[in-house]
Amino acid sequence: MLEFDGLHKSFGDNRVLDGVGFTVAPGSMFGFCGSNGAGKTTTMRIAMGLVRPDAGEVRWRGRALDQGLRRGIGYMPEERGLYPKMKVGEQVTYFPRLHGLDAAAATREAAVWVERLGLGARRGDGWASSAH
Repeated sequence: MLEFDGLHKSFGDNRVLDGVGFTVAPGSMFGFCGSNGAGKTTTMRIAMGLVRPDAGEVRWRGRALDQGLRRGIGYMPEERGLYPKMKVGEQVTYFPRLHGLDAAAATREAAVWVERLGLGARRGDGWASSAH
């Protein structure tokens, strides 16, 4: 089973997770809902290894998640994974991280795709301005 145990996370003075904990049974599909700013995305980013918690742990069958275990977890972010507040280059780097690449490897992979897709001149643009 997938366990979220006592997750705490703050960004500066903004506490976004305060002891989050729940369990997902093996073989189940699970979703959780909440208002904007409730901590859903931060919780999933912790599970996927993109953000480190200030405290707490995510475990699979009692074992702390590592990159190998994370590859078996499906995650469907809101808005098909495109985040309006992220720059184009950040988004192209984010997707390989979801698939288990470390930051350096994801940055290299993103550079290849930015050039392949012809986005070099738009790398620093916000997504909303690039989508038009």
